[in-house]
Amino acid sequence: MTLADALQQWLVGKEGTISRRTYVNREALVRIHVQSHPVGSVRLCKLTGEHLRGFYREKLRTLSPSSVGQLHNAINTACKEQVRARTVRSNPAAEVKPPRNHNTSRDKDVLTPQQVKALLETVYGSRYETVIVLGATCALRVGEALALRWEDIDPQEGTVSIRHTLWKGKLYPPKTPQSRRTLKLPERALEALRRHAGQRKEGYLLQTRNGTPVAAENFWYCGWKPVLRAAGLDESLTFHQLRHGAASLLLNQNVPIPVVSKYLGHASPNITMRVYAHVLAGTSGIAADGIDAALQ
Repeated sequence: MTLADALQQWLVGKEGTISRRTYVNREALVRIHVQSHPVGSVRLCKLTGEHLRGFYREKLRTLSPSSVGQLHNAINTACKEQVRARTVRSNPAAEVKPPRNHNTSRDKDVLTPQQVKALLETVYGSRYETVIVLGATCALRVGEALALRWEDIDPQEGTVSIRHTLWKGKLYPPKTPQSRRTLKLPERALEALRRHAGQRKEGYLLQTRNGTPVAAENFWYCGWKPVLRAAGLDESLTFHQLRHGAASLLLNQNVPIPVVSKYLGHASPNITMRVYAHVLAGTSGIAADGIDAALQ
């Protein structure tokens, strides 16, 4: 069995157990970067750590450390499965460290409350307001916000239900089962939705003339970047940074981690703690104050 064979077998086992978006990304990563590369034809019993180190060094010329890290995770898992199946005796990927991602700070940068206020004031009344407001106040992913229909909004209960995500022009189930969620809307979001609803009871919150959802790339160029310019904000800011900002705000307001995790649609509170460790690191004073108050 070659490395490419092992990875193909691993992919077959993954189909249907992970989100379609994740599966497509992993399949493309393996097909483009391993199956067409000489390392893919190396038999597992002959594969060494040095093979993989050379492969990773080569791929780092064109791929980000994060993408090469994903390749390593796939290879490592596929090899582990073959060790368990006793196809091979050892896992050569176990002795290889994936490249470190030194560019993790950008996604974790958040918009300050002042920047968010400037953004919301700028977008007030525009066709993009509802999507941006929901990103800023409900921490929605861009695909979740663009997939929303007016039927997903319950104005009486003041809630929004996330049932789909938009990716490459098609609707898919949310990223994880926990991402399918119903959130209580903050008043700021409710106000924006009431202004834009009018008599509409169906259709997408942001849709084309043909009634289809606006694609993420069109939203990026026609909506997001012009709003950033008009608000005087850096055009390199991403929609996902709204999500990080909302999460950081909730944690800084001492909202319990399980509550924040459910709000974000994370698979578990452990993910929330890992992603936002930089925020939690600054909250140790809260614990100390709590001890002092209890012992007074």
